[in-house]
Amino acid sequence: MRKSIPGKPEPAPRSNQRKAGAIGEYKRLREQIFHAISGMLDLGLSDPQSCIELKEKLEANTFNLVVVGQFKRGKTCLINALLGADLLPVSVVPLTSIVTVLVYGRELAAKVYFDDGRIMDIPVEFLPEYVTESGNPQNEKQVREVVVMYPSPYLKDGVRLIDTPGVGSVYVHNTDVAYKYLPKSDAALFLLSVDQPAGSAELDFLIDVREFADRIFFLLNKIDYLSGDEVARSLEFSKAAVEKIMGTEIKIFPVSAKLALSGKINGARSQLSKSGLPVFSEALDRFLMNEKGKVLLGSAARNLLRTLSGARLEIELELKSLRTPIEQIREKINSFENKKEELLRERREFETLFNAELERLVVRELESDLVKLKSSLVPKMDVEFGRFYEEKKYLSLRELNDALEAFVREGIQREFSTWREGEDERLSESFEGICRRFASQVNQVIDSLLDFSSQLFSIPFEPVEAESLWSSESTFQYKLREEAVGLDMLTESLTQVFPGYISGRFERLRAWAYRKANRFIVGNRKRHMLEAIEMHSGRLRFDLTERLKKSADAFRSEMIRKIETISEGISKAIERGMDLRLQGEEQALKTESALAEKISTIEKIRIELNCIREVSEKL
Repeated sequence: MRKSIPGKPEPAPRSNQRKAGAIGEYKRLREQIFHAISGMLDLGLSDPQSCIELKEKLEANTFNLVVVGQFKRGKTCLINALLGADLLPVSVVPLTSIVTVLVYGRELAAKVYFDDGRIMDIPVEFLPEYVTESGNPQNEKQVREVVVMYPSPYLKDGVRLIDTPGVGSVYVHNTDVAYKYLPKSDAALFLLSVDQPAGSAELDFLIDVREFADRIFFLLNKIDYLSGDEVARSLEFSKAAVEKIMGTEIKIFPVSAKLALSGKINGARSQLSKSGLPVFSEALDRFLMNEKGKVLLGSAARNLLRTLSGARLEIELELKSLRTPIEQIREKINSFENKKEELLRERREFETLFNAELERLVVRELESDLVKLKSSLVPKMDVEFGRFYEEKKYLSLRELNDALEAFVREGIQREFSTWREGEDERLSESFEGICRRFASQVNQVIDSLLDFSSQLFSIPFEPVEAESLWSSESTFQYKLREEAVGLDMLTESLTQVFPGYISGRFERLRAWAYRKANRFIVGNRKRHMLEAIEMHSGRLRFDLTERLKKSADAFRSEMIRKIETISEGISKAIERGMDLRLQGEEQALKTESALAEKISTIEKIRIELNCIREVSEKL
């Protein structure tokens, strides 16, 4: 009987709270950046949107940890131990059959995502009905994945834990599901255990994991089953077997997920230490911080420094306008307007070139990839169709029709879903590469305008180099809709061709009619298979193209907004200074004092951001 699931995790006693690791340091620095962003927004920037978007990117940043391994290695128990809660169902038989993704949420909740696009909220107590082999055999409910929201501090720091079915069990489809999330992982946690030596199926799976995952952590679970010497021997054996596959020296972390979970739930520090989990957690935290967290923090800090530099120039331009004779300001405004016209021409060139690059991506890459897909898929499905038919040709007509229909539907859905995920990733990488190049060009255009303005008013200005953090949103949803070809039309046709009295009187004619109907069904299903491949290719082309266009429109709008915002910000700063100058000396002095205070605040934020950048680079 499972323990009741807590709505919120109980806070651990202070004596049991370990010193914050690298993820804790990442969180601290992120909070400092949030504080700096808040200060910048209080300044009334002309471009607050850039700060808001950076904050959203930091809030949305995640670390995907995919837990993989052979069945009955204790993957689900390990996830429960990392969270410190008896959350996901465990069993003495192969259990997990569907990917379960654990993310942070204020309240405990679960959502089921189906293959047809439906999303359903369920009580967490109902998880076994959707994620287990007993509750959802052979995934008969067509579940794509289940997402569990849980208020764990571990998840709040940006970690997403992904529980996958075990490989090597009698349920072959579970192995296919386990592969799905490997390409999306920041790290794969590969679980071995002391109770069973690493087998051939397990090591074969590791070969594939090695190809997909950039970083693999190896854990030897269930060390509480053996004595110290026995654990050492098991560790040595597993290490040798894994190193043979990996071709390099590796580290295996001996752990007991069961002890760790019990230690966390009961607040037993010694038990938790004995489990070995804290040593692994610290190593994992360091990796996540060094490989991903610090890069994002440094980039965010540099982008904010860039925004801050432009904001300071605007304020200094306003100050300069307050102190410059009106006629001189008007001359400078005319010069600036001419520069803006030049900027407008560059903007139009940017749009033309960007549209051309997008067209190249759609026409060359997407079209080419679809042609390759169809050229390989048609003969592959044809061969598999023939093999499947040979196995099923002795079924009744209706059973044969239904079996072939299911084979075509499931085969095409599997092939297109797998291809779509890879293609989506490839196109995203190509598209974001185009965006990075054009974002860099836009930054150069903006820098030239800022530099021109600074020279026009003799104000020192040094542009801050920062790579754009823009990325397309993965909003693509592909639904494989089937237009089923029923047996009713077939039955009606056969009734007209073969009168009912033949079934009982003329066996030879009956056999001939059966063969004729059999071939009719096979031909229909094969034709439907080819039509479905063509139809779904068209749907994929349309859906992927629409997604690219949507992302392109968002990027184009964002770049144009940046150019126009900076341009307008400078114009308005100069105009404000001139207007205040016309209002009289007293008003000008008051404004000078307020602007000087803003510059002082900007300098404090600049120092803070530089410290964050330097600390993140040293982590």
